[in-house]
Amino acid sequence: MDNLIKSRFSEKIIFTFLSLLAVSFVLSLFVMQLAAALIFILWLFEKREEKKKAFDSIISFVLIFGLVRLITIFLSEFPQSSFESLYKEALFYTTAVALPFYLKTLDKKKVLELMMIFILGAAVNSIIGSTRFFIGDVERAQSFSSSYTVFSGYLLTAFVSALFYPKKDKSFNQQLFWAVVYSIIFLGLLTSLGRANIAIALFAFLVAIILKQIPVRQIIILIIIALIGFGVYSVRPSKVIGERVENITQLSDRDIIWQGAKEIIFEHPIFGFGPRTFQQAFPLKEKFADKGIGGWHNDFLQIYFESGIVGLFSFLILLYIIIKTSINQIRNKKTDAELKSISASVLASVIALILSAIVAGFITSVILSIVFVFLISFLPRIEYELKQNQIDASE
Repeated sequence: MDNLIKSRFSEKIIFTFLSLLAVSFVLSLFVMQLAAALIFILWLFEKREEKKKAFDSIISFVLIFGLVRLITIFLSEFPQSSFESLYKEALFYTTAVALPFYLKTLDKKKVLELMMIFILGAAVNSIIGSTRFFIGDVERAQSFSSSYTVFSGYLLTAFVSALFYPKKDKSFNQQLFWAVVYSIIFLGLLTSLGRANIAIALFAFLVAIILKQIPVRQIIILIIIALIGFGVYSVRPSKVIGERVENITQLSDRDIIWQGAKEIIFEHPIFGFGPRTFQQAFPLKEKFADKGIGGWHNDFLQIYFESGIVGLFSFLILLYIIIKTSINQIRNKKTDAELKSISASVLASVIALILSAIVAGFITSVILSIVFVFLISFLPRIEYELKQNQIDASE
């Protein structure tokens, strides 16, 4: 594609920073923040006309959501707590502006490579997390710079992305390769013991089978790998996994969260209590068995109680625009087949995150919010190519 966005910087520098970001999410918080910051700094020095060409609806709605969050910080009932959002969430918005710009400077081959780096990076992190679990270093699998909750959400997005990633090569070696990738990432997800995320991953796997993303021969390979895994587990079963299975219906204090939510649901309905005010606003903290709970464990509750109906509406509109954009790209016959698969990967991952957000959260997480931005940044890149091809066809 000859009419890509033109950057002042070499593709090698850009791709290096993007790749660094793609593999660092749970490996090193410092490296992730450094890569995201460097990408934004590069963007600041780009030509204004190129920035204007790269601007699109998804970026616009991210910034609208950010503006609402900013307003609710200054209207907060507990400003001292809410002001933390100014620096804890800033990276989300700066990355959301810069990352789509630089994806629009890359050709299709590099775009595919970047998604592959993200998936393989997740496989490496999964090995690290599950190894730490099996040697008893941690009670639930996690990497070096994340909690098990963030680790689980991150692996969920990578697992779903891998299921729908474009696979032209149907050879046995490639099918074996992808079966191993799926298994490694799912093992990390399994040992993180996030029940909801495991269920979502299995649901996505079944959808992938129905949509014929997984060939029959690969299903057989996966069954063999699963049987070997169960065999190894039966020799030395994990006590922690056993306890988790026995208490599969345990709500982890979420019933108390919902009770507390009912008590204060109409107290500040328009702009909420302010970002990061759970500790001050929640009325039933003394009932928690886990005294370390510091959030709503549900993104929709979190946004509503922090930023009110205005914040929740802007968040839902953003998700709607993302899903609509991806569906339109998948349906569009002019979308390149491989890019269509990338769009499907993003759509499936975003839906998985939304389902996960019912029992956890991603949009205010320092790490998962950047994972979310990374994934949705592929959509503006695909959209830009479609628009440019349409312009070229009309000339």
